[in-house]
Amino acid sequence: MLFATDRSAASRAALIAVAGLATGGGTEVVVLHVDDRGRPAEALGLAAGVTDGLISLAVDARTEVRRARNGGVAAEIAAAAEQHRSDLVVIGSRGRSDLGGLLLGSVGHRVLERVSCPVLLVRAGRRASGRRRRLLLAVAGDEDLDELVRTTAAVAERDAGILVLHLLAPGAGDLQLALSEQLVQRTVLGLRRCGVRARGRVGAGVHGTAGEIVRTAGAYGADLVVMGSRRLPARAALLHGSVSHGVVRSSDVPVLIGAPEPHEEGQR
Repeated sequence: MLFATDRSAASRAALIAVAGLATGGGTEVVVLHVDDRGRPAEALGLAAGVTDGLISLAVDARTEVRRARNGGVAAEIAAAAEQHRSDLVVIGSRGRSDLGGLLLGSVGHRVLERVSCPVLLVRAGRRASGRRRRLLLAVAGDEDLDELVRTTAAVAERDAGILVLHLLAPGAGDLQLALSEQLVQRTVLGLRRCGVRARGRVGAGVHGTAGEIVRTAGAYGADLVVMGSRRLPARAALLHGSVSHGVVRSSDVPVLIGAPEPHEEGQR
């Protein structure tokens, strides 16, 4: 696991999620800080302090510091993820809008564009925790469903419950409803084969797709939202809309974005 940390409140919240995922052994955590201020001693002290905190919680953790070149923090995070063959990247998110991310720069958005593994985005908020007892898995139907099922089962706690949600487009007819129910059922069965308790729901996007996912997660009491993503670049997300960006921006629980399909890598 690669944990990219900085001085933000979101990174402090992400630390709790990392500890929850990695406590108990079997997972190595690389605590990465990208120095974009030219202060190597300060950067090393920050990353080492986070590493020591994880080690005190029985997490196998080590420190790495990289120097950002031309402000390329996201590029350095992505390079580290590739070098370490990371199974998961964890990063704190300030929850900027697509427009805010485009104008001001969003490390989380840019990391999503570059890495080929799942990314866990954690906002600073009252419900940020390391628990994964209740998960909401939002499926669209065009993602790598088998991979998303494996990722969800891997991060769920033992005896966790998972609600699989698919939202119908406005004006969808009986055929689309039947296809949606098949999609949800296939996902539920896949999770159950992984030994996870799961049930499904087909709903309508009354509040918009992202808003409905966030609303359902809150009503369900989810500790984590899991979803696939086409990993749209910031401009494309702004022009065409990005459900995952909208969920990250609005959710007060961590959001796990599954790995993109292999054929999309050259299109990002």
